[in-house]
Order: sequence, then C-alpha cells, then structure tokens
Amino acid sequence: MPHTVSSRVQLTLLSLFRQHGKQAQPVVGAERVYDEGHGLQVVASSIPFRNRAMDSKAPRPGMGLLALFGIRDALDELQHWRMVARTSQAQFAYLQLQVEVGMNASVAPTRQMLREQGAGMRFLNVRRSAAEFQKELLARFAQYVAQEGGSPEHDMAHVRQMALRPDLFERLLYEDEDLRHIDVLVIPLADWPDPTRVRQVAYVRAGTPLLALLQGSDQMQVHLPGWMARRYLPGQALDTTPSGAGEQAQPI
Repeated sequence: MPHTVSSRVQLTLLSLFRQHGKQAQPVVGAERVYDEGHGLQVVASSIPFRNRAMDSKAPRPGMGLLALFGIRDALDELQHWRMVARTSQAQFAYLQLQVEVGMNASVAPTRQMLREQGAGMRFLNVRRSAAEFQKELLARFAQYVAQEGGSPEHDMAHVRQMALRPDLFERLLYEDEDLRHIDVLVIPLADWPDPTRVRQVAYVRAGTPLLALLQGSDQMQVHLPGWMARRYLPGQALDTTPSGAGEQAQPI
C-alpha cells in the first residue's frame, strides 16, 4: 500500500459588499451582510469566478462551497479582488480556515487507493491523481454532457475541458461511491477569458469539520452559512435541499 501521511490543508474564502449607511449589500462571495449591534457580520458563499458568466456553475447551497487553495493562486485572487473592491468602492473581507483531511497519499492517487483508504483519505487533488483515474473522470463528464444534450466529442474531449465545468465536479463528488469520504476535492478551474489558463480551487463538502480559522479583518467577522455544518444525507436526491440549508451563519 502506498505510504500516506496525516495532513491538513489551508483554504480561504473572500467576500465583497457595499455599505450604504446601516445597510449592506453583498457583491460577490457573500450570502448576506448584517449588523445586529456587534459589528458587521458576513455570511460567506463560494469564492467568485473571474468570468461571471460561470456563476450558474457555482455549488448549490446545502452541498458545498468553493474556496481558494494553494499559496500562489490564493494570493493572486486576494490581490485581484482587493483591487476590485477599491475600484468599485466596496468592502473586502476574507476568512482563512484549516481542515484536517486525514491521510494524504505520497503517490498519485488511484481509484483502488480510494477504496483501500476509505474514510482515512478525505482529500483528493484531481490534477495530481493517476492519469488513468483522470481519464475515468473525463469519461464520466462526457456522460454528463451527453445527458444534458450537449456534444461530448466537442465539449468534453480532453481532460483540460473539465476545468470549464465546476458544477460537474459537484455532481461527481456526490454520485461516485468511491468519493463518498472525500471532504475536500481540489479541482482545476478555467474561469479566465483565456480558457487555457487554469488555476486550482477546492470544493469543500458541506459537513466538513473545520479545525482553525483566521479573520482577515478586525472590522468585521466572516462566517460560514449554517448549512455547512450539515452533511448531505446518504441517498438524498441531488435536486433537494438538506435540512438546515436555509439557516444563518455558522459560528466557529
């Protein structure tokens, strides 16, 4: 069996909002902003796409969130959205969190490894997985595209095209039995005007336990939505919303 080590990963969420007197309006990366007498409170949502035309492909509430992953990609995005906030007269906030993900394989993960490790392996980086496994995922994506009435031969002929469909990674995570224990799935994302430019982000499954966090501002507090504390029930239809999905911020 390949050598594995226990691992933690750091993730980041960011939010932009505009404040008009006592009213605050989310811009990106936030479900809600409010003030109940204890300072501004921001209920985070998934990180924003650079290409806003991809917004419909964001994770569905109740199932998970997209977060920044990787030092370089996270710094680039934080710098970009800080600049957007300044030029658009918006407020900027971010939240860093740390997640215990169990055993992290020292070799390229395979489907067999996922089966052998079971609940001991809760982290998977798609681009660092075995080539054969990536080909299997591409074939699954091609099936999804065909079911939508699209053209797999055109829209899903190469592994790199998977980066254009973050929504299909969510479906994969919840439908593939061998991924049922994965809490953090690092996926490729091509959300720039240039589709060949790919970065990595993390899909964090609802119900994933958080170990630590750091607020990026002392003027406001960023919280996770309440539904992030609840895992999707086994066998629950993917077109339904888990109990508690509409609840407010999760205190950590």
